[in-house]
Amino acid sequence: MSAQRKTVLVTGATGKQGGALIQSLLSSPDTAGFNIIAVTRDVASSRALKLGANFNVSVVDGDLAQPEAIFQKVSPVWGVYSVQVNSDAEEQQGMAIVDAAVAHGVRHFVYSSGDRGGPEKSPINPTKVKNFAAKYRIENYLMERAAASPQKMTYTILRPVTFFENLTTDIHGKGFARMWEQMGDKKLQFVSTRDIGRIAAYSFMHPHDYRNVALTLVGDELTQTEAEVMFKAAVGSPMPMAPCPVASTVKFLLKGTVGDMFRWFESEGYGGDVAACRQLYPGMKDFKAWIEENKGQWLST
Repeated sequence: MSAQRKTVLVTGATGKQGGALIQSLLSSPDTAGFNIIAVTRDVASSRALKLGANFNVSVVDGDLAQPEAIFQKVSPVWGVYSVQVNSDAEEQQGMAIVDAAVAHGVRHFVYSSGDRGGPEKSPINPTKVKNFAAKYRIENYLMERAAASPQKMTYTILRPVTFFENLTTDIHGKGFARMWEQMGDKKLQFVSTRDIGRIAAYSFMHPHDYRNVALTLVGDELTQTEAEVMFKAAVGSPMPMAPCPVASTVKFLLKGTVGDMFRWFESEGYGGDVAACRQLYPGMKDFKAWIEENKGQWLST
């Protein structure tokens, strides 16, 4: 490895956000300055093998519950991209990788969190949604540990709103669509995971500009009824949705997660500024652009 290159460790490398970040780095003119360490549980998966075929990408196996073991394989690491799956282990894993990054001299840490009401509310509003509250606590832990770190590690906190990618052809996507429809006239904010990865790449390529900031990321804001018009125009059929009783039952049974999340959407909601975000990051996808790009998954079913 060239001594001039910066090594960036990417968790969730075979997922949507991590994969989008890696592709953004690889397609950038500045990519020659980076070595990318793609962390995955299964280095033999098709996605991992595809990543490993790229110049400047090394794929390593790792368990986010034990990040120290990952750093032992790849140090020194200049930058870390941290994203966790919503689970009971999310908070523990998020804090553990912060600790490992500080211990191994990481200079810039990018954390994919979530918006909790916009730039003013998010820093003080953990909410009653379990995974939102976990992200709130990880954010604060990151800021405290970074400020006290010997290397004065800098950070960028990305706070995306709901992903367009929650809309899928399976039962989860159909359930999400129905619960969105049940919100009536209340608008819901969305962002593309590709845009999250693109902006995460900017934060590594220009760390001084993204030093110790938190950014709410949003690409569109609309009701399901408004989205339905664009969906039909692109796909030629209505948006698939689960039956109303199924969606209502899911919200009732999963009170601590999905139920609380949709209640929060209805009572408070995200606070991103769509126009400002599009101005700051030209090319941010709105729903129309996203569905045109992704309509194939519905057309093939």
